[in-house]
Amino acid sequence: MKVRSVVFLWIILTLPVVQPLEAQFSIGVNAGVTRMKFSGDPVQGLGYFVPDPGFSSALRLDYRISDAIAISLQPGFSQMRSSYYVMNDSATQAVDSTDLRLNSFSLPLHVIAWSENGRFFVLAGMQFDYTLSFKSETLISPHSTGYEVRDYNIYAQFGAGFVIPLGKPYLSFELRYSQGLLDLTDPLVHQDSFLPRTKLTNIGFVVGLQLPLGKYSDRNALKRKSK
Repeated sequence: MKVRSVVFLWIILTLPVVQPLEAQFSIGVNAGVTRMKFSGDPVQGLGYFVPDPGFSSALRLDYRISDAIAISLQPGFSQMRSSYYVMNDSATQAVDSTDLRLNSFSLPLHVIAWSENGRFFVLAGMQFDYTLSFKSETLISPHSTGYEVRDYNIYAQFGAGFVIPLGKPYLSFELRYSQGLLDLTDPLVHQDSFLPRTKLTNIGFVVGLQLPLGKYSDRNALKRKSK
């Protein structure tokens, strides 16, 4: 019920409230680095998590619904990583560690608001992830822990960035924050494990190359309007 309520509220908030002035599509690709962090119940036992760098890649499809507002759909792949270090009884030295890798098919859907000069933007939206694989391997005596995670997750996302024109195409640089809305694991199954009820947060730096289609430019609408 909570998931349905969140999705319904997000759809209502992202419905366009202005009439399209001149519809425009653009297509591009994104790639970035990510930093995953666990939040929620404290870790069980003598240990702690350390975020490891991950990566993401995506196809980006934008639909301009007005001079200042666009809808962006970005299907792609993401890998988030973290390490869990087990300490000795006196908590002075790590005696073992576990490498965690979460591979997902990601579907971010954003509302983007552009600045008046068309060089800066902010975004807000949701990301829907489907888990492709989850691996957790110990490093001293390598073996899979058999740890299970949900088949899907939902994130609230916020970000900001700027663009650099390259003629008609342009490069975009973006800092994006993601907050998981669902527990990574099922608390009824893993309530006594080292990773109890917990959610994921993620900070990513994304670089993209975007090509507007047609004669309409993402960056000249407001300039034309001001004339």
